[in-house]
Amino acid sequence: MRARARHLNNHNIFYFIWFCSLIVLAGSASAASSAEFQYIKYEKGSIVTDLAIDDSLPADLISYMNKGVPISFNYEIELWKSRPGWFDKLVEKVAASYRVRYDPWEKQYSVLQSSGDLTIENALKSERETIDLVSSSGRNSFALGDTDGVYYIIGRMTVKTMSFSNYKEVESWLKGGISGAKPPDVQEAPDQFGEFVFNMALKISGLKDISDEVKSQEFKVSQLPLIHPQH
Repeated sequence: MRARARHLNNHNIFYFIWFCSLIVLAGSASAASSAEFQYIKYEKGSIVTDLAIDDSLPADLISYMNKGVPISFNYEIELWKSRPGWFDKLVEKVAASYRVRYDPWEKQYSVLQSSGDLTIENALKSERETIDLVSSSGRNSFALGDTDGVYYIIGRMTVKTMSFSNYKEVESWLKGGISGAKPPDVQEAPDQFGEFVFNMALKISGLKDISDEVKSQEFKVSQLPLIHPQH
């Protein structure tokens, strides 16, 4: 029991020292970033779009990422059909996400890219290449059986710095790899005191989630691609 207690204390001290160093080095809270549709067009029976962060990521967020803090980028896109005098209809919803962690020893970014049932692991050496990848949902397609009527698209973007739980999840992914795209086992968490220290240090650091929602103008399919976002 004494050996186990000593191990847990060392584990907690590691977290505390690690986060204190991050707090000193990283600086102030993240500034806001906004989202936009890079394009909305009609191709071969489908409405196609791409939701992206329309300005650069805050420097302090990139600084944390480059020190090994896992960060998630989540995109949700909804296609709606307008129905005057009645509730609008949600035609389809898609989502894309990325989880990024930099390994300072290997000098490599591991990016877990998920969309629907597909999960891809990307190993990237370049910061610029990594940021370019995670700053966009990528191409999203909505198949249309009915092209009549009026539509609009809603996009949501959220960038989250790690919580204790998603840190353990990313850590589990990276230890076990993602061959077969099986979900990670995150049952092995340190004691509650370790979690408290971890989350308290993160709170003190000033890191905040970044989120934005954008809505396109209403349009008919025949009008595409003449669409501009409205925040």
